[in-house]
Amino acid sequence: MKVHTVGGYEQIGMNMTAVEVEGETVIFDMGYNMEEVIGSDEQIDELTTNQTLKTGAIPRDKELMDKDVRAIVIGHGHLDHVGAIPKLAGAYDCPIICTPFTKKIVENGLEGDRKNINNDIIELENGETYTISDKLELEFIRNNHSIPDSTLSYLKTPEGGVIYGNDMKFDRKPVVGENTDIERLKEAGNEGIKVMIPGTTSVDEPGRVRPEEAVKVELNQLLQNCYNAGGAVFVTTFSSQIQRLNSILEANDGRRKVAFVGRSLKEYTKSAEELDLIDLSEIEVASYYDECEQLMDRIAGEREEWLVIATGNQGEPGSQMDKLASQQYPFRFKKGDHVIFSSRTIPTPPSRANRYQLEKKLKDEGVRLYKNVHTSGHAKKEDHRDFITFLQPENIVPSHGHIQKLGSYVQLAREEGYSLEEDVFIGENGRTIRIE
Repeated sequence: MKVHTVGGYEQIGMNMTAVEVEGETVIFDMGYNMEEVIGSDEQIDELTTNQTLKTGAIPRDKELMDKDVRAIVIGHGHLDHVGAIPKLAGAYDCPIICTPFTKKIVENGLEGDRKNINNDIIELENGETYTISDKLELEFIRNNHSIPDSTLSYLKTPEGGVIYGNDMKFDRKPVVGENTDIERLKEAGNEGIKVMIPGTTSVDEPGRVRPEEAVKVELNQLLQNCYNAGGAVFVTTFSSQIQRLNSILEANDGRRKVAFVGRSLKEYTKSAEELDLIDLSEIEVASYYDECEQLMDRIAGEREEWLVIATGNQGEPGSQMDKLASQQYPFRFKKGDHVIFSSRTIPTPPSRANRYQLEKKLKDEGVRLYKNVHTSGHAKKEDHRDFITFLQPENIVPSHGHIQKLGSYVQLAREEGYSLEEDVFIGENGRTIRIE
């Protein structure tokens, strides 16, 4: 068995891994490097594959071109896992396999990109299996993450099972859906896991991830306090966090009119509504500049009648929160207004710098900030230890992180009896790891 660590092994994002068994290969994820996408002077959708490769925004998959690729498996719909599909998938004569919500995100991405991709897109529910070939079978195991329909990909091969779990966590009190299927993980461990490929985004944080229900309780209390104090109230969160958006709507409980502002919010929630995951019937949604400008003009005259959920929690230049803080709309923040960051700052230098600038602009206007009203979609150290205990993998290839994150996972694995370069391996982009 060979594990090709194509992308996502020197940074957080740009995820792409391939597993090769007896001459047949399965690709897991095709994601953007979001730092490069945000920082690019070009509109990525308009670039060719070669032009996009030069920006550093997508994985370099040249090493897979001569492989017999039988399937592309996508774990969930975040852009650092699906964004590169329009650029790369067309080179492979095989289907793309994903869960229903992820399928909608993939299809939306293909519609918005200039590339013409003809791969079949196969919808597979969590708990179902799909026969890839005579040698390979895929099962999706229910996984909890910060986006609907996330899955753990369980590839069954003649050499043993492969679990690709790049991103994963446990949430024993989720707001939408169910917790990760712990019993199935234990069964898979007893069946024999040759390799586990976990994400490492939060492995260096001690303890366990708190449940989404705890954030819902915090939002209830916080919105009540903000409404009592008066002033405009804004919340910014990740657009794909449908659980969080539902919690915000429940906390509002009809007390204020609600606006969703931002293109990604419109796209993710439209797909979620089609699957009955959210109700947008009484929500004003704006995405294009003119729509947002007109809506914010209305809200400026009705400041205490609206709850605004806007994109741009990382402070990305040109995002909705950046435009609002930079006074590019008719709306102006005033002293005593409220902005709730129901998110965390992505741990990269550009994100930290952008977020600092956004917060400074808001503070200069006297806005009251409420930060980290959030729980992560990524397993922390003790959650990762549980995954190891349940799955009992013979080998581990940690992914989705720079060298410090990968190193933190190796340290945890050593505590559980693994040894570096014997049965736990640090990958780098473009490496091939042979599992004996």
